[in-house]
Amino acid sequence: MTNITKIFLCCILLGLAAFFLWRHLRPNLIWVSTQHTYENFPLFLRRPTNVDTPANRKRYPTLAVITHEFTKRYPDGRPEPDYNETLFEFDNEIVTSFDSRRLGLPVLVETFGGKRHYYFYVSPDTDVTATIQPISHRYPDEKIAWETRPDKNWSFLEKYTKDFF
Repeated sequence: MTNITKIFLCCILLGLAAFFLWRHLRPNLIWVSTQHTYENFPLFLRRPTNVDTPANRKRYPTLAVITHEFTKRYPDGRPEPDYNETLFEFDNEIVTSFDSRRLGLPVLVETFGGKRHYYFYVSPDTDVTATIQPISHRYPDEKIAWETRPDKNWSFLEKYTKDFF
């Protein structure tokens, strides 16, 4: 076996090992969704079920909320269907925005009142602006805002889970 072949095989094995380690550390999120009526308006919720762990609570004590205001919506706040379909890539970028370098986890996506709120728990040193602002620039027609607040006990998620799931 030549040295180039050995190097090539080592690179493949290293890549596979890194992939399986990443999959172990960052398992697929298992999402559930529900629909309710709240204050006579439709409320759509989705959340991953496998993120509320003691390790995650310790690692991610800050709640980050990204708010997207719909530009095309019905009077009851729901996004218009054709417009909503154009948001799939945008939505995926937001939901996965904190995946790299394990900056945080999505815990809830809420659609209500003409807005979609994305809730994440993030590490205290996560720069939410640096993470979300590039997405905002890629979608200049969409109005996005964000904020953070401490929530080391994950009380926001606990309340939402108790009330709606």
